[in-house]
Order: sequence, then structure tokens, then C-alpha cells
Amino acid sequence: MKRLLREVVVSDPAFFRDLLLDVIRGDGRVVEAIIDLVAKNPEARLRLTEAIAGVITIPLNVATKDDVNRIEGEIRSIKEEINDVRRSMVTREEVKALRDDATALKDRVTRIESDVKDIRDDIKNIKDDIKNIKDDIKRIWRAVSDIGTTLNRLTTDLEDSGRDWVTYFLSQRGYKCTAERLWVDLDGVHEIDIYCNAGVITVIGEVKVRVGADAVDDVYGRVQEVLRRYPDKVSGKLVPVIYALVVEPTAEKRARELGVWVIESRREKVALKEVLSKP
Repeated sequence: MKRLLREVVVSDPAFFRDLLLDVIRGDGRVVEAIIDLVAKNPEARLRLTEAIAGVITIPLNVATKDDVNRIEGEIRSIKEEINDVRRSMVTREEVKALRDDATALKDRVTRIESDVKDIRDDIKNIKDDIKNIKDDIKRIWRAVSDIGTTLNRLTTDLEDSGRDWVTYFLSQRGYKCTAERLWVDLDGVHEIDIYCNAGVITVIGEVKVRVGADAVDDVYGRVQEVLRRYPDKVSGKLVPVIYALVVEPTAEKRARELGVWVIESRREKVALKEVLSKP
């Protein structure tokens, strides 16, 4: 019987396994007998142990405790990296604020560019104004130069006219001399407009466009200074003279008081005769 059972187990183990399971399910006493048999048979216990070990043994590809710790560490590191990324990320509100700031900055840049353009335009206008001012200054200098030339010419002509009229009035009274310029040093080189020495009379004076009382005092004092410093230039009676285009009433009055001969254009305002008669 044992031999037949062994042959069945070897030739058809599945049939024997199914048969054994049916017996186990049908009768509890059979199960107890089998367990008792296994417990008593060392070979059966060994095989049963190997079978159980094969079932419960952990497969080789299952992670060890160190692997689990390592994996957990890596997971924590990944979580930290994720948190770092989250912290570095901006919220929608921050993005909106950044956009608003960028818009405000862009508007400010636009305003600055506009201001710079206005400043450049102003600088260009200022440069144009400066150029115009320079041109105006050049024209003014030319005009002033022309005026100066004209004044010099008029002054020269006026001085020449004054000398001519002094010479003329002296000749009318029998004094023969030609009036000319006189250069003297009166604390600096000074030009005397009218100088005419006729021997018995010496006429010294100035030519003015317009003369008042102060001008009369000034000319009178200068003539007296010439007499003091250059007595050799004076012969006979010294007569201060002023030739002017316009003689103010105050000048005429002061000239009479001091004894100054005054000629206004072509006529005598204070006559030579009146001056010569003054002691």
C-alpha cells in the first residue's frame, strides 16, 4: 500500500494533493492524524519546516532597514527641495505687484524720456538764443564802432570848428594867431583843444557839445593849472575860452563871473570884449 501511494504521489502529485485536501476538509480527525504523524516523523518535520520557510522567507529584493532609512532621508531631502522651490516661488499677488511696479517704472521712464527730450529742445533753443545774442552783440559792436567813429569824426570836426571860430573872432579884433592843440602834462598827458598865443593875449580852452556851470568851473581850473605849470606858454593876458554847440544859462552866468570867453556855435554868448574888460 505504501509503495502504491508513493508511486501515485510521484506520478501524479496533483491528484494526491487534491485527494488529501478533500480528506482534510471532510474529517477533522484525519487532520489531527496527519499533524500527529508529521510531528512524530523527523523527515516530515524538516520538509514541513522548509516548506513554511519557503513561504514566509522575505524575498531578496525586499529593502533592508538601512535602505528604508536611506530612502526616507532622500524623501526628506526632496521635500526640503520642494519647500525651497515653494519659498522661492512668488504668489499671484506678488506677481501682480511686480507687474504694477514694472508698469509704474515704465511710465516713469517714459516721463523721464519726455523730460529729457524737452530739456534737449530747451538746450537747442538756448543755443539758438545764444547765437542770436552773439549776432546781436556783433551788430551792436559794429554799431558802437560806427558811432564811435562818427563821434570821433564829429568831435574832430567840432574841435576844428571851435579852433576856426576862435581864430576868426580873434582876427576880427586884430589878433593874429592860429588856434591849435596843446599837449601838456597835468598829472597825465592831457590835450588842450584850443591854444592860441597872439603875444598880447593868450587864449586857452576846451570844445564841448553841451556846457553847464560845472563844465565852466572845470575848464577855468584847467587853464589856471596850465598857467601855473607852463608859464612860458602864456603871453600877455590869459583868456579862458569854451566853444560849445549848446550853452546852458547857468554856464553863461558862471562864465561871466569867472571871466571865461564863451562861443555858442557861431556867436559869442560871453563876448571877448567883456572878458578883456574884466580886471
